[in-house]
Amino acid sequence: MHRLASSLLIFSALALAARLSWRLAQLAEAPAQAARGQVQEQLEQSYSQLRELSATLQTIREEERKHIARELHDDLGQLLATLRGDLALLQRHGGHSTAGLELQARMDELLMSAISSLRRIAGNLRPRALDEGGLYFALKSLRQGFVERHNIACTLDANEEDLIFDDNYSTAIFRIAQEALTNIARHAEARKVMLSLYRKEANLHVTIHDDGRGIVEQDMDKASSFGLIGMRERVWALHGDIAIVSDGGTQILIRLPLPPTETVKPA
Repeated sequence: MHRLASSLLIFSALALAARLSWRLAQLAEAPAQAARGQVQEQLEQSYSQLRELSATLQTIREEERKHIARELHDDLGQLLATLRGDLALLQRHGGHSTAGLELQARMDELLMSAISSLRRIAGNLRPRALDEGGLYFALKSLRQGFVERHNIACTLDANEEDLIFDDNYSTAIFRIAQEALTNIARHAEARKVMLSLYRKEANLHVTIHDDGRGIVEQDMDKASSFGLIGMRERVWALHGDIAIVSDGGTQILIRLPLPPTETVKPA
């Protein structure tokens, strides 16, 4: 069902993109000011619809990830755990020949490797910390995994009580941070990263600062910059804004309006 909806939305997005191109051509050719104004209004409406489609696609993709991760953990994870239990019984009550013991040891290593891979894949699809502990603990887990995998120092400056949001908002913020850290690991050649989140008035401010080689805002528009484009689209879907500042490293400055149901805490 989700895949069918994704396909339909992608088709709609392509149709909207084609309509945007046609309206841009109209705008270039429109001789009268009134006609140009009408085409400009239609163009802005199409941009708005395309952005709404992008946000809907992001939501559907997150639902798919959550569903697949849950199936992997509940079904395949339980199966692997049962197999390991059976192997432990075999090791206690089976034969004790050298060849048999070596085979059982290799089977145990393979099962543990499969369980670790399963947890890693499921975690990449949908971090369990996001569902079990909320955004703050998911970001702590993200930071720890980033440090362990890439040997880059990373600090998280945030308060747990400031990061209690609904699932959609929390997931979007987590993915923004995840995409930023992934981009830093791949391209920045950084040694230190600082991730900061805090509330001020009716907004959540997110800052990702690294001491790497730096990027410029024009990089956001490159066709190959899928991580940066995805980050920008998530920010816009939450009606926020994003800026990139190069200061010997890179600062990504994000301002997101708090959800309407949130009680704003004093700054």
